[in-house]
Amino acid sequence: MTNGYSLFQSAEMHYYQGKTASAFSYYRKSIKKILKNESPTAKMPVPRGMRVPDDMPQELLGMVWRNFVGFFRDPQMNFTEENSPEAYKLLNSFRPSSKGHPRLEQTERGKILLKGMQITAALTLGLLAWDKGDRATAAKRYREGIEVANAHQAFLNLPFGTKGWELYVYQDLQDVKGNLGTIVENDEINAEIVKEASGEEPKRKEVVDLPLPQVRLDKTGAVIVEDTVKFATNACAKCGRRDVKLLTAIVNVKERIGRNTRLPARKLDRKS
Repeated sequence: MTNGYSLFQSAEMHYYQGKTASAFSYYRKSIKKILKNESPTAKMPVPRGMRVPDDMPQELLGMVWRNFVGFFRDPQMNFTEENSPEAYKLLNSFRPSSKGHPRLEQTERGKILLKGMQITAALTLGLLAWDKGDRATAAKRYREGIEVANAHQAFLNLPFGTKGWELYVYQDLQDVKGNLGTIVENDEINAEIVKEASGEEPKRKEVVDLPLPQVRLDKTGAVIVEDTVKFATNACAKCGRRDVKLLTAIVNVKERIGRNTRLPARKLDRKS
């Protein structure tokens, strides 16, 4: 009988055979099966003595989700909304503002899984928006994830030695923090250049010609020369800084443990 675990095993088998599209499909099916018919907090069967990374979720749903979003983030796999609409629909259903997963709300552990899925979905959606050149949407998604985290201390103040789901989400928050900080910093730099040339303060979502072309790397590492920029933030009317809310909402936590993941999140190029 097909269940979430057997679908996960099929995904892993196809992944190690190099069949990434099939693996991605099985991960999606596994998540949907668990959410519809099974306990979302059920633990992953792990053979005795098998060593797993500290940030590997103990719950089956968490483990499958970790790999699922990792496929979207991996630039070599190149899964997008356009070529994987069903997978994207599932990802987007966990955007912090979305509803529709009541079974995860039935237990305290389920609620923690839900909030973590929302945070990691926000990072993934932000990266996908960034890859499309939509800096404003990327910044908005990052901020949504941070706001969820700020309301749930389980992902902010980790006791020493924390492992599993909380550690995995905590590490994702560091990437959200860094990526959002990069966008805000670059907006501030570009705004100063534009103001010197035109005397006007650029607004969020405004596409502005740059006096000098800029170079950035896309997700594949290719060099792109751009002579326009789409602003992701607004300037504060009082102090002139770019979107103070985006800056102050950033999670104030210290880096404790390095990443140890098969498919890590990506960090933005500082010149992007």
